[in-house]
Amino acid sequence: MKSFVILCFLAFVALSTAKVNYRGYKVYRFTPNTEEHVKLLALLESVGVKFWDGPSGIGRHSDVLFAPHQQTDLLEGAMTSGMEYEEYISDVQSVMENERVAQAITPGDINWTNYFRLADIYDFLDKKAAASPYATVVTYGKSSEGRDLKLIKISKSGETRPAIFIEANIHAREWITNAVTTYIINQLLTGTLQSRLDQFDFYIVPVANPDGYEYTHTTDRAWRKTRSQVGSCRGADPNRNWDYQWMTGGSSNQPCSDTYAGSKAFSEPEARLLADYYKNIGSRVRLYFAVHSYSQLFLLPFGYTAARIPDYTRYMQVANQAAAALRAVNGISFTSGNIVDLLYPASGGSVDWVLGKYPSTRLVYAAELRDTGRYGFNLPANQIIPSALELIAALNVFLDHVRT
Repeated sequence: MKSFVILCFLAFVALSTAKVNYRGYKVYRFTPNTEEHVKLLALLESVGVKFWDGPSGIGRHSDVLFAPHQQTDLLEGAMTSGMEYEEYISDVQSVMENERVAQAITPGDINWTNYFRLADIYDFLDKKAAASPYATVVTYGKSSEGRDLKLIKISKSGETRPAIFIEANIHAREWITNAVTTYIINQLLTGTLQSRLDQFDFYIVPVANPDGYEYTHTTDRAWRKTRSQVGSCRGADPNRNWDYQWMTGGSSNQPCSDTYAGSKAFSEPEARLLADYYKNIGSRVRLYFAVHSYSQLFLLPFGYTAARIPDYTRYMQVANQAAAALRAVNGISFTSGNIVDLLYPASGGSVDWVLGKYPSTRLVYAAELRDTGRYGFNLPANQIIPSALELIAALNVFLDHVRT
């Protein structure tokens, strides 16, 4: 096991020192069958190996990214340990290149047939605010690299109605999340969700991690974290950095790890300043919804413990109803359950902080959007609108449950 882990670490160091091209990189799906397998995967994650989905528990798969020069030795190591594995993506660069389409746009014009840069998304927010008396763009701070942290507030009531808070793209590589979220913004202002403005005020953060998101466009499409400077490494996981049960499980204290929780709780302005803004409205929020990808899940808090929340039965009933509504759109199935049960321990997340600090919030969920791993984080752009329509169907169920 030790040689397997050392080899992974050396390969990770080589990967992190240059602009990344993923030609020949593969994603393998590992399924641990013993506690020894689970420990092995956890060790790989702890030294910075890129996990796309994992590491978890016995019988629950983990998707792992391997460079070409890693594959033979690492797969032999997996075979020696007796762990089951399957090649899931044969060439990651090809999937990345096919994710987007070449397209010229006018600033502020997002058509949901492609993925867009941060400036385009912010232009879209500004354009929507300029066109509607109900929309206001709020800059709630600056990122580590000095970019604006922005949300859009959509309200017909002058902030007197119950609030809905939607947060997306806190993990940089999850492009589908901002695409779906901007689609929802458009539907609230000019489409099928307009009637919801008579019931709720909406606060929507389409890109909670702007530095990381830009970095996925310019340098490393698979980047997850923020871009703060941490010694020789960069960034922390902004969804392990919230000040509730911070570093109590499923987080790393190693700065090069993708799940590095930061030097302290709220070390990252992307998490701290979002929480600071939220404190102004938290008592009015009835639904907090964190949008992630991938795995097709509706996830219940908490991430720091496997213990069920007091309102677990109601949460599951609502989530299953939402999954049924979503499935009715395109036949796509979502699974509902605890974060720890369906994924892995993950302390310091936004949904844990919201429910922990504001326990009267009616509903708090995270969603993992399409798909289940064939494309992973590189979901083709032609799946943006179908994904958005699915999430809107589910969102309507959640909204109906918090109306009164």
